[in-house]
Amino acid sequence: MQKLFIHTFGMLLTAALFGFCNAGKPSEQLNTAPLSSNDSLPYDLQTPSLTINFVTEALREISGLSPSDTPGLFLAIADERGEVFFIESERGGEVKRQILFRDKGDFEGIELAGKSIWAVKSDGDLFELSDWKKGQPTVAEYKTPLKKSDDVEGLAYDPWRKCLLLACKQHPDSSGNRQIWSFDLKSKTLGNTPVYLVDPTAVNQLLPYTETEKQDFFSPSAIALHPKTKDVYLISTALKRLVVLDYHSGNIKHVVRLDKKLLPQPEGLAFDQAGNLFIGSEGKKGEGLLLKFDYHGNK
Repeated sequence: MQKLFIHTFGMLLTAALFGFCNAGKPSEQLNTAPLSSNDSLPYDLQTPSLTINFVTEALREISGLSPSDTPGLFLAIADERGEVFFIESERGGEVKRQILFRDKGDFEGIELAGKSIWAVKSDGDLFELSDWKKGQPTVAEYKTPLKKSDDVEGLAYDPWRKCLLLACKQHPDSSGNRQIWSFDLKSKTLGNTPVYLVDPTAVNQLLPYTETEKQDFFSPSAIALHPKTKDVYLISTALKRLVVLDYHSGNIKHVVRLDKKLLPQPEGLAFDQAGNLFIGSEGKKGEGLLLKFDYHGNK
């Protein structure tokens, strides 16, 4: 059974819990690191190095983003239809290929894990697309104990634990802990307990509301793991925040305010192998957006 350890640092944070994806693998207690300052985030989120406006109507409500196994090529998915888009980031967002696997469904995340493409619905149901390079893929569906009320909004591949991470939005007007679950890719089962918990009140304490901000609570709309640092990146459409968790402890390392003029409705999050950050958003004028932020950390 997975073990969870509670780490506390300062008066600002409440508990953050950590577990392992592989059942039976012992976890270890780690020292709690202090909160990092926001200016040490290795990205300038005010200055994207690339901005793409999707003219494709199908990507107007882009809800998921993932790197592929080809440099410069990303996978994307939009609400209300199970269709994978292969996007050339270096060619103005050109759609290279599309794979339709479900006519309808509230799809919120897309991720390439090994040789399979995975998609998740808001109710936690997962779809595995295999043999997709050969044409129309074979599709397998996996039910999870999660429900519509959990409102899964983010999907990420964890290559170190060999699992998928499912981030739950839950209720933006509620201060309850936001849950991140693991789905083991070997057993095809969801873990018994969340891998991480994020306390929205701690996020607000670390970066308080401005006078003009609507007082929503942090509610994940996307999740991705940094390929170099392993840090867990989460963005929230409600409140417009980016939160970074330490991979091992689950402690909050960064809380950053997103510019709503640049990112009106951030819904997708991904990294390339160099550590550059890509954020997908719905646009003000109805066009989906893809923004690239260059990595300024150690390479």
